[in-house]
Amino acid sequence: MEERIAAVIDRLAARRSLTLLRLIDDAKLDGPSESEPDAAEVIQPYRWLVRRVGDGLKLTGAGYLPPAVVVEAMTELGWMEGLYGKGNREDHTPMLELRESAQRFGLLRKHLGRLLPTKLGRALVDDPEKMWWHIASRLPDARTDAERDAGVIHLLTVAAARPTDQDLLAEGMAVLGWAAALTREPMAPIDAFRTARDTWAVFRRLGLISKTGGWFNTELSPSPAGVRLARAALLGPITSTATPEAADPPRATAIVELTVTLEGADPAIWRRLRVAATTTLNHLHEIIQVAMGWHNYHLHMFEIGTVLYGDLEDVHGRTLGDENSVTLGDVAKAAPEFKYEYDFGDSWGHHIRIVQVVSSIGVMKAELLDGARACPPEDCGGVWGYEHLLEVLANPAAEEFEELRLWVGGEFDPEAFDLATTNANLELIHRHLRRARR
Repeated sequence: MEERIAAVIDRLAARRSLTLLRLIDDAKLDGPSESEPDAAEVIQPYRWLVRRVGDGLKLTGAGYLPPAVVVEAMTELGWMEGLYGKGNREDHTPMLELRESAQRFGLLRKHLGRLLPTKLGRALVDDPEKMWWHIASRLPDARTDAERDAGVIHLLTVAAARPTDQDLLAEGMAVLGWAAALTREPMAPIDAFRTARDTWAVFRRLGLISKTGGWFNTELSPSPAGVRLARAALLGPITSTATPEAADPPRATAIVELTVTLEGADPAIWRRLRVAATTTLNHLHEIIQVAMGWHNYHLHMFEIGTVLYGDLEDVHGRTLGDENSVTLGDVAKAAPEFKYEYDFGDSWGHHIRIVQVVSSIGVMKAELLDGARACPPEDCGGVWGYEHLLEVLANPAAEEFEELRLWVGGEFDPEAFDLATTNANLELIHRHLRRARR
């Protein structure tokens, strides 16, 4: 995998967003990339254009392909369907994007008002497999760092065989630190898509999304050939030197059983967990987020004795510790009970009690043993706000009923608790923690 692509994926995974981790998992990046059995058909638009340019093609005075050539191309490539107008102006058809991307990919170049094939373009036009790999190597199609990052997220989406997801793109761009240029607010979903559009357009032009639904329909799933191209772009060429990674050998591991109870909630909202003693407090924070059902949107803090750990810069009169250097095993020896706070605005306090420390053989991952009741919605105003929310939702005649019902997404069951799904989410976190340590 190319270093810059790997760096973007690592930054996305480090956020520990279950949505982004599932996307990375579904892209199946642990296996090798694959060749395209129908390479000649897949990259036909680029091959046709390079061949049509031949030894050179004179452009119009405005620098566009001649109208007759545009009509010829649109007809030959089957792109006329669903297009408004005569299809003879390059800047009003997908031909402009095709030609400009061919230039960025190093297949064509402009010189003195003419469009010419490059030496590389001449060499690849009759070798479709090599041209296919070359195009994969030039993805994401980007001219700026923001477009590159958005393009990587889009490649992950295609590799996962999912349709374009503008909300997911916006979440990923926020995690990577990108914001709207004028407001510095997180990118709107449509703006995130526009940033990834050149990469999306490559798949659209090659017919790897769908040839139905209009040129700008982003709600269609990629074809298997699209998935192969995206994975090749992410993983790079096939190599024969890779060997399967050996599984971790069984070993004795100390296991800490603990309970996490949300303070002030009545009836109680709680979880009982088994976690490796070697788990750092930072990773315990991620485990609690998943086990309780929080989304890791806000800051957090552990209070263990007189020492505070977490997303803190300075607290007057209190000692600050490094949550990456203290393990749950260390805490279990010193403090059988301690506090975890999440979201300093709503101030969700959690009481944590060490039940027991036992020994186990094998690779240990966090496991949820039991629990009760749903996690409150994020940003509902702390325990008092949550109680008010439940009172309103239980009374359809209440003035705020419709507003709060829509705010929680239509329905909310305070008794809901899904042990199997939560453990599947903990397994997802575990896999990515192991991947990060490699």
